Amino acid sequence: MASKLSIHRAQMHVPNTCAWCKSIQDVNWYCNDCLEALCDRCFEGHQRARKTRNDDVVPIKEANKLGEAVLPEVCKTHRGKACDLYCSSCKVVMCAICFTEKHKQHTFRNIEEEIDSQKQYMQDQLTKLKSKLDHFDDNLSKRHEVSKSFKESTDVIRQTVQTQRLKLRAEIDSIADSVLVELSSLVEEEDKSHKQDCQSHEENIKEIKQLIRDVEQNTEHMSCTSLFELTGRLRTTIPLYYVTTKTVLPRPPHFMPGKLNPDQLKTMIGCLQVDKLDKEDIGYKKKEVDGKEVCQISTFRVPQKRQINSICPIDDNHAWMSVFDSNKLIKVNNNGKVTESIKLDFNPWCLSVTNTEQLLITRCDSSPLIHKLSKGRRVPRFADISPLEAWGISVSDNDEVFVTTHTTTIQVLNMSGERIRQISCGGDGLSIVCLAAVNIAVITGYNCIICKEMLVINKSDQIIHKWSGELDTGHKLEETIQCNIARDRYDRVFVPDYHTDQVYIISGNERNAKCLLDKKYGVKLPTAVCVDRCGHVWVGCNDGSVYVMQL
Repeated sequence: MASKLSIHRAQMHVPNTCAWCKSIQDVNWYCNDCLEALCDRCFEGHQRARKTRNDDVVPIKEANKLGEAVLPEVCKTHRGKACDLYCSSCKVVMCAICFTEKHKQHTFRNIEEEIDSQKQYMQDQLTKLKSKLDHFDDNLSKRHEVSKSFKESTDVIRQTVQTQRLKLRAEIDSIADSVLVELSSLVEEEDKSHKQDCQSHEENIKEIKQLIRDVEQNTEHMSCTSLFELTGRLRTTIPLYYVTTKTVLPRPPHFMPGKLNPDQLKTMIGCLQVDKLDKEDIGYKKKEVDGKEVCQISTFRVPQKRQINSICPIDDNHAWMSVFDSNKLIKVNNNGKVTESIKLDFNPWCLSVTNTEQLLITRCDSSPLIHKLSKGRRVPRFADISPLEAWGISVSDNDEVFVTTHTTTIQVLNMSGERIRQISCGGDGLSIVCLAAVNIAVITGYNCIICKEMLVINKSDQIIHKWSGELDTGHKLEETIQCNIARDRYDRVFVPDYHTDQVYIISGNERNAKCLLDKKYGVKLPTAVCVDRCGHVWVGCNDGSVYVMQL
């Protein structure tokens, strides 16, 4: 009796050419074990041969039936043997001979069981995809409704302003026009915001629909290889669609009409009000750090394939990067796509963005110069701190620029590049990051990247916290090696270490640091780190690899 696997084999579409003599005449037989079509003459020889006389041979009409099963492949190493086993350790299909030769000590499953498992996985992922699609559809619908309501509110305000204008006539025209210009500016900003928000949802919807089509249309008619490629695609793609991030929507402006008072023209017209967003509505919520619970969102490698010196996030999805021994400044999204590349006349080292979205850049050549990248993509000089060297750089919430100098002096500049004061950090300052409440965290050490301590300095220039490598595991690091450090919105400082393939997190006044990365992520030789506005941690490595992680 033919096995279930043999029946599956017989259900494939077979060629009408004899596998032995290449004849197209009288091809009436099909061997389920050799997976070959045979003519009448070769069938007789096949039946007499010692190795094949016990094979399962069926009439060609039975073999020509098209079934719905995913078919096992023929082994490329051992001719005539079906790959009817799956090595769970190596994630490859194999025949019985392959198993005995190379995979004997590995975990394996029957190919049919694995196919059923893969199909179940695909169905589970299909359910998740549809749920994510519903989420983005709902967000898109709500976003359209909010924008419509927003514009309706502005229309009502326009009518109120016009009514007030008629009452006050010519003497308040200038004030009314000023309010209307401000209102139009808000609408323009909302249109721009609306377009950007909807574009993101529409792209996600388009991509998810395509994935759903690929799964629904192709699952039942594909080879093992195509099936595994599709499931691999699902594993890497689905985590990219975030449905837990809280959507921040604009709030319509309110117009407060004033009283008719000829002595106070502005209060006669009224003033435009826009509700401020609460800080809790923006960004992300704090999560406790657990290396085993960290989720890897994506991994990619920059084109230069060399050490990442600095990563500077600029929005929810993009960051500027500087790469060792490269004079190109690159902007990438969190999937690794280079969206912009700017050639400089120097090699950039450390990057920091201002509150007006200008990028400040220090150089790799021990220079006193600091440059800035304007919105027009010009790179003029921002400051010259001679005779000191500009090394690490960070911008505070109140627009003060802190620059380490590889000496005990930290220079503080204003947004015009003028020196306003200096701080002593007690050691050679390397990497630096501004915290809340005008505090700063600075790494001190030697040889540009070898770090011995991290200090937290308050606005009175006093050291209020010191970390010397103590870990919550009870161990202590003698030193760490990195190019830059970062912080999140909760003032947790992230310190990568080239030696231990780890990123350490120092929170508040805790003496001991926690480990961010579990070994399963395979991060090697990290040199740079940043935290974007969604709370995702970008880790740049010595070989140009970048890992984007979610706490």
